[in-house]
This record gives sequence, C-alpha cells and structure tokens, in this order.
Amino acid sequence: MIKIAIDCMRGDFGPEITVAGVCNALAENDNLHVMLYGNPSMIEPEITAGTDRNRVEIFASEDEITNTDHPLKSIKRKPESALVQALKAVANDEADAFVSAGSSGAIFAGSLSIVGKLPGIKRPASVGFMPTMSKTSPHCLMIDTGANIAAKPEHLAQYGRLGTVLARQMMNVENPTIGLLNIGEEDSKGNEFTKETFQLLSEDETINFRGNVEPHTIMQGSHHILLTDGFTGNIMLKSMEGMAAGILNELLENINTDGALSKESLHIIEKSVHAGINRYTNVDAGGGFVLGVQKPVVITHGAAGSTMFKNSIQLAVSLKESDAFASLNE
Repeated sequence: MIKIAIDCMRGDFGPEITVAGVCNALAENDNLHVMLYGNPSMIEPEITAGTDRNRVEIFASEDEITNTDHPLKSIKRKPESALVQALKAVANDEADAFVSAGSSGAIFAGSLSIVGKLPGIKRPASVGFMPTMSKTSPHCLMIDTGANIAAKPEHLAQYGRLGTVLARQMMNVENPTIGLLNIGEEDSKGNEFTKETFQLLSEDETINFRGNVEPHTIMQGSHHILLTDGFTGNIMLKSMEGMAAGILNELLENINTDGALSKESLHIIEKSVHAGINRYTNVDAGGGFVLGVQKPVVITHGAAGSTMFKNSIQLAVSLKESDAFASLNE
C-alpha cells in the first residue's frame, strides 16, 4: 500500500476540488492510502459516497500557509499548517510522498528544510512535463521550471545527471537525450551562463548531451530532458500552456459558432479538442515535482481542477513505484 500525504486546504478551490481528486484517485487505485491534512469539517463533507474509508485518514490542522505568506518564514511560523504537517509525515516515513496545490515557494522551502536534500545536491530544482507532438516521446522533462531562478552552470550540469537517472526510471529510456534551452542551436550562441553550461555538459561523459535547443523545436520531441534556469523555464512552461489553451479554446469556439457540423461530428471534435487542452496544459500530467530531495514532493497548479489534482496524486504514486528517488539516493 502506497501512502500519500495531501495538503487539502490550499489551491484556488480548497477541499471542494482537492478531496474530489482524492476520491477519484482512490477509486482508480486499490493500492492507494491517503493521509488528508486540513480542516476536518471542510474535508469530511467532500468525501464522496462509496469511497473506501479504510484507506482514508484525516489529520486536523490549526493553521494554513497562504500565497501571500513568506515561503521560508511561514514554514517556521506555522508548524501546525496542513502543508507542514503533511511534509513532516513524509520526512518521518509515515507517508511515501506529498501532494499540494499550495504556495510553490512554501512547498519548495518546506521540502528542503523538512524532507531534506539528497547527499551532494547543490541546489534542488523543480521538474515539469513539457508536452510534445511526438507519438514516441509525448513529454520531455524540463529542469528547472521555477525553483532555482538564480541558477549557476554547475547546477544545470548536476540536473543533467539527475535527470538522466529519472528519465531511465520514469520514461524507460536507457540513454536519454539532453538539450540546453538557448536562443540558437550553434555552440557559440547564448550569454555567458549558457556558454559555460554548454561547456560543462559537453565535458560530462556520463550523460547524452545533444547541444542547444531553440524553443520552437521543443515540440518536436527530439529530447527527453530540457535544461534551463528556473526563471526561463517557468516562463517557457507557462507560455506554452497559456498559448495552447488559448488557441484550442478559440478553435472550439469557432467550431461551435460555425453551425455546419452535425451534433455527432461536433461532439467528436469537442472531445478531441478538450483532450488536447488537457494534454498541453498539463492536466493529464498533474503538475511537477521537486528534484534533489529525499522523497517525492509533487506541486500542482493552484487552479487545478479535480482531474488534475487526481493526476497529481497518481504522479506521486508513479514516482514511488518507479523507485526513481531510491535510485537518486544511491
């Protein structure tokens, strides 16, 4: 049985969405046990009929960390918050992984100070899933997507090695390819940061570094891992998600107002477009996770709906089942 500690209070919609996602995850996975942290009077009513209560534990929290709280200070000042209590359950081996739609800064700070870094890690990063148009490689791992906005070349070199281990475990790829996000493919392109990073990656014989990657080629799915600093990576991922959602929703609106299609044809097209929206906005992937800490810490969007939150829980389960973090500890 895999135990997941879940902060149910945060996100834009709180327990109404998080608990719905939990119940859906339990219904789909008989090997899942959840530890729910938050206000019991708000959590209990959202547990759907038919949910296996033998696989649900609820732990009361007396405080909450909001998006306006200082990330590191709030971890210290609000030890009874759902976020901190859930992270402590993971650190104390009471749970196998953590999931939250709360403040990404607080989650990252808490994962470092409570769960702890892996030995030898200089600066942990966040890993996101960048959808591609490739059928054989539908996602690439983007490292970093926002945790380390002041990265150094040596950090990205380490992310390349850690990402290689992750991709082998999670994507079942023996020799995953790595690209460095840059403004051009030529070796000489970029600023001092990217040039120095390029040199370090090129000299590392333990990874399969394929050189610079321009943003417009990412969607081709030619790389399993994409490296960048957290500032650039966060903008890149959010830009892609926002553009995909905007274009596909506009397409759907135009189809609906055209009036030339039968109801059956319209239904098929709408279903396909919605599937595309879910894939390119990472609803299917369920968010991202912290790389460089002892155990899986999954961070999902604050605006996540119940389906995305359910998939975030499944991501935590997959990280545990893949033994990816155990491999990183070796």
